[in-house]
Amino acid sequence: MKKTMILVLSVLSLLITSCATTKTEKSFTKIEAGQAIITNIDSDGAAVKYGQKADDFTNVTIVDCSKSTNRNLVTIDLADFEDLDMDFDFSCDLKFTSSKENEIDILWMVNEVNAGFPELARIKVKAGEWTHFQGTKSIALSGKRQLYISAAGIDKEDLKIYIKNFNLKLNCDEIGKEKKVKVNWADERSLAEAYQPYFDYFGFATPKAVLQNGQVIKGLEHQASCFTMENEFKPDFMFAWQKPSKFLDFVGEDGKTYKVPENTPVLGNIATILRIAKYTNLKMRGHVLVWHSQTPDWFFRENYGGNSAAFASKEEMNARLEWYIKTILEYIKNWEDENNEGKRIVVTWDVVNEAASDNASQSSWLRTNSNWYKIYKNEEFIVNAFRYANKYAPKDLLLAYNDYGCSSVAKCGAICKIVDAIQAAPDARIDVLGMQSHIGMNTPITGPNSFETSVQKFIAKGLDVQITELDIGLDGQRYNSQRLKAKYKEFFKMCLANRKSDSKYGIRGVTLWGTIDETSWIYNNNGIKNHPLLFEGNYTCKDAFYGVLEAADEEE
Repeated sequence: MKKTMILVLSVLSLLITSCATTKTEKSFTKIEAGQAIITNIDSDGAAVKYGQKADDFTNVTIVDCSKSTNRNLVTIDLADFEDLDMDFDFSCDLKFTSSKENEIDILWMVNEVNAGFPELARIKVKAGEWTHFQGTKSIALSGKRQLYISAAGIDKEDLKIYIKNFNLKLNCDEIGKEKKVKVNWADERSLAEAYQPYFDYFGFATPKAVLQNGQVIKGLEHQASCFTMENEFKPDFMFAWQKPSKFLDFVGEDGKTYKVPENTPVLGNIATILRIAKYTNLKMRGHVLVWHSQTPDWFFRENYGGNSAAFASKEEMNARLEWYIKTILEYIKNWEDENNEGKRIVVTWDVVNEAASDNASQSSWLRTNSNWYKIYKNEEFIVNAFRYANKYAPKDLLLAYNDYGCSSVAKCGAICKIVDAIQAAPDARIDVLGMQSHIGMNTPITGPNSFETSVQKFIAKGLDVQITELDIGLDGQRYNSQRLKAKYKEFFKMCLANRKSDSKYGIRGVTLWGTIDETSWIYNNNGIKNHPLLFEGNYTCKDAFYGVLEAADEEE
């Protein structure tokens, strides 16, 4: 399918609807529905002559490279197609003459740095011989770019390049369409309001820097009713990457006294974020208490030593785990009691994150490459975490297990085994299954073995579901805003069909993992640009945003 993008009207006014041969820059560009056809190179003053005769051919373009002011030998300006993801279909015939070069390496390439300067065609050409060039490639243009012949290693003096039958087709769905006015998220309808009848909250993950930007906060307040810190509530941040230097005595549930850090975690950072949440009247999801990643290695070692020290015993780790959960949960509760009239700001905590194996089987379903597993060798640390969270959390604070890849049959089964273990412990509590939902364009949303299948399996366990880290990757497809819109709409239609009601469990909230594409963790994936979220650039609404709104509107 063709790419999707919009050409601005000012560009369209420069383009003609025929391939007439003139010397005016851009005069060789023809716009059709979803396609731009370029039939010659750009003008470079006296260096480029069009419509010449050479070797019994007419309409040959000759480039006197010694007279060129361009950095490269031949250029085709692609600035009008900035921010398009396009299919390039290129061909031409070329020869060169030179008194100094008998053979040169002709490289047609695009100066798109994010894609590693992709090549369309490359051939060693002998002087005086016509050579055919042809190439196709999909390229996302992230700025004002050029297709050009690289001058690297080539002597331009006395060099002439002859080009005939030049043809460059650029395929992209919205080429030729009228420009849409992009609307800032603070000025468009509110997603939080649209979904208020159906979900407890509508939220976004955000770094702390976003919360310190007044203009961004204005839009976040309008579009969301809840937010999740991307990093600041994780153990590494709570400990501020500091090893403890002072210790307190803590009595574990076994009645023994253990040493726990006195000078960490850094709780003032929590207070700063809670104040922002109170000021903006937004709720929060706490992410995360227990995780194999972003937790300091010394936390698992005897005497809080380095990674060469032996692991602490299970009894020691139980005490540290209980102390950490108690410290965080009680601090937040006390802050809410003193500063928010006892009303919850943090409404859910991800108690344990990503403990299920990616390669789960009936006999082995836990992640084994974590310090937690290396010490416990089973799910005991997970169950204990939910026991301690239940012990110290307010009863109206929801406790969640959170994981990715939940639509995988094997992973879903592994998560269900973890839930069974938690629910079997009489003093543990689990209320929510957090489905991270880092999905792709190829992820089946409904039908057999789909995302919805896993949702319904978790609901059948007597759990509510929260969509906790939603974004949609391209899965190797080329970006098309309408396809992404349709995928988001399909996903939210599924969420609405499985929402929580008074009589049963269900989906009760959605969090997007980020606000704008450009700061998404998957935006630039090894040179391939994803467009995974609802907003872009200066927080303007994408087509995907309107797909999410349409899903809510059609539910009425």
